[in-house]
Amino acid sequence: MRCFQFFCPLFSRRNGQSLIEILVAVAIGAIMITAAATIIAPVLKINTQAGRTQTAAALGKELIDNVRVFGERDWHNISNLATTSANHYYLSTSSSPFSAVSGNETVVVSTTTYTRYFYVEDVERGVSDGAIVASGGTNDPSTKKVTVAYSWPQGTTTTVSIYLTRNRSNIFSQTDWSGGPEENLVFSTSTIKFSTSTNNIDYSTTTGSITIKFQ
Repeated sequence: MRCFQFFCPLFSRRNGQSLIEILVAVAIGAIMITAAATIIAPVLKINTQAGRTQTAAALGKELIDNVRVFGERDWHNISNLATTSANHYYLSTSSSPFSAVSGNETVVVSTTTYTRYFYVEDVERGVSDGAIVASGGTNDPSTKKVTVAYSWPQGTTTTVSIYLTRNRSNIFSQTDWSGGPEENLVFSTSTIKFSTSTNNIDYSTTTGSITIKFQ
C-alpha cells in the first residue's frame, strides 16, 4: 500500500511516540505499586501487632481475675504457694474449684501461641507506719504480691502486679465437745475437742454441749 509523501512520516512518528508513552506509564505504575507496598506492609504489621497486644492483655487480665477469685475463696490457696519469681504457676480452670499448677500456660488464639503465668512474693511492711516497703520491714503473712506475666513470639514479656490481702476469717460453730480437752492447735474446721477443762466441766455424758456443775 502506498501512502502520500506527507502522511507516511507522520504515522511513523506517531507509532514511536505511543510506544514511549506506554513504557513511561508502565514505569510510573511500577513505582507507584512499589511505593504503595512499602507503605501498606508496615501498616499491616502494626495492625497485627496491635491485635496481638490486645489479645495478650486480655489473657493477662483474665488470669489476674482468676487468681483474685482463687485467693478470695481460700487464702491458703495463695499463701501455700512457693514464693519468688522463680516459681511459675497457672490456674487449671477446667473444673471447680480452680487449682494451681506449676509451670507456664500456653493459649492458642487464631494462629498465635501466647504464654502466661503468675508468681507470688512475700510482702514486707514498715514497722512505724505499716506501709508496704521493698525491704527492711516486717513480713506480713496476710498480704501477698502476685505478678502475672504474658507474652507471645516476637513480642516482649509484659507483667502486671496486684496485692492480695486476707480480709476475712472463717467462723465455725462447734456443737460437739465429746472429744475432750488438750486440743491446742489451730484448725480450719470444727473438731470435737477443746483446749482445756477443769473438774467442773462435764463433756462426756452430755454430747454436744458443755455442762457447768456448780458445787
